[in-house]
Amino acid sequence: MSTQAYYDRYWTDEGFNPVGSGPFPELKAILEKHSRPGDPWLDVGCGDGRTSGVWLNARGCRYVGADVSSTAIAKARAEGLEARVIEDASNLPFEDETFAGILAVEVLEHLFAPQDAILEFRRVLRPEGMLFISLPNVAYWRRRLELLLLGRFDPLGDDLSIEQPWRDPHVRFFSPRTLERMLVAGGFKAEVHGYAGAFLADTPKIGRVLDGRSSALYRWAQDRMPNLLGRRIYAVAVKAE
Repeated sequence: MSTQAYYDRYWTDEGFNPVGSGPFPELKAILEKHSRPGDPWLDVGCGDGRTSGVWLNARGCRYVGADVSSTAIAKARAEGLEARVIEDASNLPFEDETFAGILAVEVLEHLFAPQDAILEFRRVLRPEGMLFISLPNVAYWRRRLELLLLGRFDPLGDDLSIEQPWRDPHVRFFSPRTLERMLVAGGFKAEVHGYAGAFLADTPKIGRVLDGRSSALYRWAQDRMPNLLGRRIYAVAVKAE
């Protein structure tokens, strides 16, 4: 099965078919700080466009979504968004220095050569342009314990990841440190943060009782130890001179 065929199916009821629900808090804070009306933003791996496209359009930015899946692009266009099918994130059909910002939300872990995509992002970004990346943290404490105690690796790609990890769509894995190194090697100044971590996060009955009490302390620790305590990672990177 080709990559495009895989992701065409991925965005149907026969596949994973995730549904965007607007920017998550960390992304929204970055967009509120960095996006200005009229700015062109590229969303690579946009899916249905609902994670950021609707929000950016409402803010007056020019949003352009790009995805290898024609099914996903059809969904984004149904939301009234400008979106186009691309062959690969490392070969974007845009002129040099086109965009003020680029988003790659849960994308790099799906790519065989994410380092090539980083170089392409740099090419189409304006000087001092901003790149936002988010993805799972392979070094999260719970992933470490699962591997150590259960001998189980969860690639975190979809709802069958644990049962059938061999067919998971995630093919590359990052910690905050490795993501930062890749961004610096690709010509960016980068800050990488952990987020969405918690103790007992996957045990809802206990978690509802305890996590609410310890969340402020956990976030404080997560800011200082993102490699261990961040369930997910986000990076804010600026195109270096």
